[in-house]
Amino acid sequence: MNNTFPHAPRLITVACGIALLGLSAPSFSSGFAVPEISITGLGTSNALVANPEDLGAIPYNPAAAVYHPTSISAGLMGVVPDLSVTTPTGTHDSEGKNVIMIPQFQANYRLNEKVALGLGITAPFGLETQWDATAPVFPSFEALGIGGHPTKSKIEVIDIAPTVAFKVNDNLSLSAGLDYYFVKTVTFNADVIDNDGDGDAFGWNFGLLYNQDKVSFGLSYHSGVDPDIKGESYIPSISMTVPANAVLPLPSRLQAGVRYKASDALAIEFDITRTGWSAFDVLTIDNPVNPVVSINNWDDANAFRLGGTYQLNAKTQLRFGYTFDQTGQPHDYFSPRVPDADRHLFSVGFGHKLDDGWSIEGGFMHVRFKDYTQNLPLGYFTEAGEPNGSFLYNGEYNSGVNLFGLGISKTFM
Repeated sequence: MNNTFPHAPRLITVACGIALLGLSAPSFSSGFAVPEISITGLGTSNALVANPEDLGAIPYNPAAAVYHPTSISAGLMGVVPDLSVTTPTGTHDSEGKNVIMIPQFQANYRLNEKVALGLGITAPFGLETQWDATAPVFPSFEALGIGGHPTKSKIEVIDIAPTVAFKVNDNLSLSAGLDYYFVKTVTFNADVIDNDGDGDAFGWNFGLLYNQDKVSFGLSYHSGVDPDIKGESYIPSISMTVPANAVLPLPSRLQAGVRYKASDALAIEFDITRTGWSAFDVLTIDNPVNPVVSINNWDDANAFRLGGTYQLNAKTQLRFGYTFDQTGQPHDYFSPRVPDADRHLFSVGFGHKLDDGWSIEGGFMHVRFKDYTQNLPLGYFTEAGEPNGSFLYNGEYNSGVNLFGLGISKTFM
């Protein structure tokens, strides 16, 4: 095997730069997770953890890297969110961006027949909602003459993950690596205060892939982390800006799956993803003037994924998938900052091989959230002074997201 990788340093530098430019993602999976970390995954509804054959499976399970030659992949995913709430003052749309672009990058270098090094850059978490306080969207705040009407909420997280994969034998491979989470933006605004900050944290990941004949099994785990967020709070009523800090819990992610190759053309995979949202219990923003405490008390949540690939011919592959994704947000602590609900994900995609090791791919996904209605009696609070899960957020919430993506890859034989 020729492991020449002449342009890798330049491409990796460019990819890191792209990933750090204005990245923003809405919450369209459980909580504020964004599991679509490759264009292949976009087409198979993220059911790829047990796939040893497709290059786009490596971001989901780096243990698969030893089944592939040295390669480099890049993709761009567009997200078109649709979020609205109907309250006594009418129907209001979230005023976030109409289209959000999310870059993806993966590079792998085969040291030898048993060892591969990898570097992935993805955006596994993100959120953006924006409600107009002047409408007002949630009129109970105005009726009671209290502040705290939620306005802009935004989370931008980039994961830079160097990994090493090792082939134990012909059937089993393992991987281990680091996750450097750069929390580019945390915004938590209300009509009485604006909070902005950033931070980072290190975590770790582990992967396993067992492949024998027509059946393969895969497992991938990313540890939870607690990035320290440093920033500032601005209080409009007194025109004062003060330093602020917080801890933003990012949950652990466990994905396990089994893949069956029914024929030379058709392969089916079933995965389960477990996200440790119970870590996201309380968000506290400390500042010397107006500290903010948001009680969330989320639960761990599961996503059940079914994906498939069909090799139409030697160069073209068709992809499809479905996921049922459970929310981790309990009704008792529902918040319009993350108006979460169970959802269904439907996806299709394709991959096509070109000459000289080049390939292109594309995918489309539609996410349909279960409609949710908060209809609590006047004055109801789950906990004293806690707006989450209270009558203050009464309304009919409707959400949906469309995602589309294109990618390109190059293998070096």
